[in-house]
Amino acid sequence: MADEVVMRDIDVLVIGGGLAGTFAAIKAREAGASHVVQVDKASVGRSGCSAFGAGVIRTFFPHEDDRDKAVYESVLRSHFLCDQERLAQHLDDVYDRIREMDSFGVEFEKTPDGKFDRILARGIYRRVMFRGGYRMMEAMRKAAIEKGVKIVDRVMVTDLLTDGGGAAGAIGFSTESGQVYEFYARSVVLATGRGFMKGRRPGHRNVTGDGMAAAYRAGVTLAGLDSAVPNTGPAHYDIGPGNNMYLGAGGLLVNSDGRRFAETFDPALKERTELGILSVACAIEARRGRTPLYLDMTGVEPEKVQRMKRVIPLPLMMYERAGVVVGDRFVKRIEWVIEGPSCNGGLLVNSRYETTLPGLFTCGDTMPAVGPEGQTALPGAMTSGARAGKYAAGYASEVPPPKISREQVAEFRERMFAPLKRRDGIEPDQVLLSVQEALMPYDVLVLRHEERLKAALQEVEGIWHGQVPLLQAYDPHYLRMAHEAGNIALVARMMLESALYRRESRESLREDYPYLDHTEWVKLVTVKRDGDRMELGAAPVPLERYKLRPPVEKVLHPLWRAAEKQGIIRVENGSVKWA
Repeated sequence: MADEVVMRDIDVLVIGGGLAGTFAAIKAREAGASHVVQVDKASVGRSGCSAFGAGVIRTFFPHEDDRDKAVYESVLRSHFLCDQERLAQHLDDVYDRIREMDSFGVEFEKTPDGKFDRILARGIYRRVMFRGGYRMMEAMRKAAIEKGVKIVDRVMVTDLLTDGGGAAGAIGFSTESGQVYEFYARSVVLATGRGFMKGRRPGHRNVTGDGMAAAYRAGVTLAGLDSAVPNTGPAHYDIGPGNNMYLGAGGLLVNSDGRRFAETFDPALKERTELGILSVACAIEARRGRTPLYLDMTGVEPEKVQRMKRVIPLPLMMYERAGVVVGDRFVKRIEWVIEGPSCNGGLLVNSRYETTLPGLFTCGDTMPAVGPEGQTALPGAMTSGARAGKYAAGYASEVPPPKISREQVAEFRERMFAPLKRRDGIEPDQVLLSVQEALMPYDVLVLRHEERLKAALQEVEGIWHGQVPLLQAYDPHYLRMAHEAGNIALVARMMLESALYRRESRESLREDYPYLDHTEWVKLVTVKRDGDRMELGAAPVPLERYKLRPPVEKVLHPLWRAAEKQGIIRVENGSVKWA
C-alpha cells in the first residue's frame, strides 16, 4: 500500500458529511466546479447530527408565513446578535431547498392533496417532517454522487493546508488503514459541525469541533463561542433525538412537585420555547432543589404518537422496549436533564460565507448561529451549505492551483501521528472525561459566575498542558479518538475564555453580570490564535446596515427578571442572590 494518497486539482474540497456539506458539494458542482471532493471522518450521509435528525425541519414558507414576524422574532430572541443579512438569505432560500430535497427523494410527510404537512414544535413557525435522518441523508448522498461529487469516506482531516495566506486544501488520515491523505484544492468548505463534548445524545458524539480546531490552528478568527446552548434529554435512557416532536405534540416539562415551569420564562411559547430558555429553566429548577424533572407525554393523543413512530421510529421503538410507550400511548413520565453544553459559535464569516482566511468557506453549525428562528440546525445547514458551495466554486474559478509547502505537510504529518509514536501516555477517554467534568455542570456554562468559570478554565488549562500532549493511540481508530479528545479540549478552552470575556447576560446568563447591556455588548466575542496564546476580542454587530436595532439601554435580562418576579432571585449590588 502506498504511504499516501494525494488528490490534486480539486476545485472545491468539502470537509464534513452532513446536510450542510452535502448541499455545499452539490451546489459547487451545479455552479461549474468540475472537481468537487467531499470527505468525512466517518461516512458521508451516515454520521453526525444530520443522520440523527429529529424528523422535523423548521421551515419558512413564503406563501404561508409572516416574513416580518419571522425576522423580528429571530433578531429579538438572539438579543440582536443575529446577522440580519444572512437571515434574509435564509428566508429567501429555505423553501426552495425543501422542494429540492423532495426532488432528491427525501421522504416528507404530506397531506392527502400532496402538500407538505407541517406541525408546531419549538419556535414560532411550523416544521415539515421527514422520515428519519438516516433515510434523508441517504437520498442526499445519492444526489451528490449523481451530480458528480467524489466522496471520500473514513478519512479524518486534522489540519488545513495554506498557500501564501489562503486556503489550499487539507491533510488527514484514513481511520481504517492510517494512510495519509493530502487534498490540494483551490477552495475549501468547512462543514464539520459544532463542538459537542461527546455527551449523551446520539449523533453528537463524533461532532467534536474538529473543523473549529483546525481553523484555529490555521489562524482563522472564530466568534460566538461564549454562546453554549445545551440540549435536554432523558436521564436514564440513551435515546434521542425527538424533542421538537415531543414538545410540539403537547409534552409537558414538570418539576418534582408536578408543576410546569417553562411558562415562567416564556409565557407565550411555554415548552415550545428555544433551547437556550429551556436549559436555563431546567438549571434554575435544579438550583432550587426541585429535581428530578420530567417530560410528561402521557396526555399526548394516540394519532400524534403514531406520527412519531413514522417520523422518528428509532426513539419510539426504544421507548417501547423500555416500557415507556405501550401501543400508541406514553404511559410513564421520563426523567429529564440538561445534557451538557455545546458550542454555539464557529468561524466568523461574511455574507458570502467566507472566513478570514481567503478561500476558506464555512456553513451549517460550523459558523455562529443566526438566531433561534434563523440559520441554525438542519434548516440553516440547507441554506448556508448551498450558498457556501456556490461561492466557493466561484472563488475556485478565479485562482490558480495551490502551491503546497512540503515543510508544512511534514509538520502536519508529525503532529498527526505523534500519539501513535508514544509507548506510554494518556488514553483519549481520560482527557474526554476530565473535560466533561470541568465543563458540563449546569452552574458552569448555563448559570455562570466568574469564579466558577475561572475554576473550570483552570481545570481545562491543566488538561490542555498536562494531558493532551501525552495522548496515546494504538491504531488508526484510537488515533481518531486522540485527535477528537484534543480538539474537544481546545474548543472547551475557547468556550470558557469567551464566556469570561462577555461581562453581561445575553444568550447565556451570568449571576455576576445580570444585565443585558445594549450600550456596550451588541458584539460577537472573537477568538484567534496568536502564536502560543489565545487572543480574545470583539466584533461589533454592524447595526448601521440593519433595519432592526436595539434600544440603547442596560436592563435586567428578561430571564433574570422573570426569576425575580417569581421570588426565585433578587439583585443586590449588581449581582444575583438566590432566594
